[in-house]
Amino acid sequence: MKCPRCETDLPGRIRAGRTCWRCQRRFALEPKYTRGLHDLRLRRTVERLGDDGRVVLTVEQLRWAHHERGRPSPLPRKDPPGRPAEPRFEGAGVLAFCLGMGTGLLTVAWLLVTRLPAAIILAAVAGFFGLALLGAMAKDGVRLLRRKRIRADWELAERQWQLRRELLRRQEDAWTAPLTDRPDWTEAEFRSKVLSPWAEVYGGLPDGVVADAAVRPSVSAGTPTLAVLCPDRTVTAFLYANTFAVRYRAVLVATTAELPEDLPVVVLHDASPEGLLLVREARTARPGVPVVDAGLSARTAVAAGDRAVQLYRHRERAALAELLARLPGLSEGERLWLAAGLWSPLVAVPPKRLLTMAERAAERALHGSVGFLSWPVPEVPR
Repeated sequence: MKCPRCETDLPGRIRAGRTCWRCQRRFALEPKYTRGLHDLRLRRTVERLGDDGRVVLTVEQLRWAHHERGRPSPLPRKDPPGRPAEPRFEGAGVLAFCLGMGTGLLTVAWLLVTRLPAAIILAAVAGFFGLALLGAMAKDGVRLLRRKRIRADWELAERQWQLRRELLRRQEDAWTAPLTDRPDWTEAEFRSKVLSPWAEVYGGLPDGVVADAAVRPSVSAGTPTLAVLCPDRTVTAFLYANTFAVRYRAVLVATTAELPEDLPVVVLHDASPEGLLLVREARTARPGVPVVDAGLSARTAVAAGDRAVQLYRHRERAALAELLARLPGLSEGERLWLAAGLWSPLVAVPPKRLLTMAERAAERALHGSVGFLSWPVPEVPR
């Protein structure tokens, strides 16, 4: 990495204390503990997401910008533990060898003791090994005599293990196939490892970033002309921070019950079954007003591929199939993607693109040409 002050190269061996060796000024982020994130990279990310200061982004949007993209890989199925090992029995040839060697060694030991009393130690060693071989032969002989019973016990244990595996498979098949959990910055981790050190060195959040809780709802002094339905508080805070509510005289609500009676509606939602159903609920609740779908669709999330954040939610297949049955307009690819338990969050959309989506949807709702909107859309200068 480079020093964010003087741009001097800082190898890992000389970054102790988060202080540049040349200018002796501190930097905030140590890449070894922040998954490769350093001051210059974070600053460039904020500038890119904020369109060089023209768009204000929230802390949560900055956190989601560092989430791994693409589809999670499937996890292999695991068998239940405790599978019994198949018994193995020694053949007659091995038993004959043990019997012959044991008898021979015992004979040598008897001859040494009776004929050569001075070789007592050698006789003892030979007798020990002879008895050991005879003992092994006796043990294998007993196992051979009990071979049928041992085999029957193993077959019973194997059948029980197979039944446990079949029950586990049925339980697994009742849920979506598990996918890997990619590493993600949790809210607390991002605050402690990134934001707190940054504030300690630079005196606050990066320029152009605001805390979600610090954003206060703001509305125009005139009569509201637009309603925005968005259950995501981070997206709502983002719209307030960029004066969307003031410019379009919009009322931002989180549920369909809060929608005004006679205002056109813009719906912002995740690419998930619940998000897609939110549009249907809004149109059912307000049948006489324009309702513009400005959220993410499964089609665009699938098309985006590795450029979109795709998350996995462990779901029961029956309940998920019931949800998808209420969405008749899905293509086969969209249905398969949703049926796998995948979804894509609206908050992970780049802020400039998200604001453009909301503004275009507001224009359509207010001035006609109501249609379906989906991400990504062509970017326009602001």
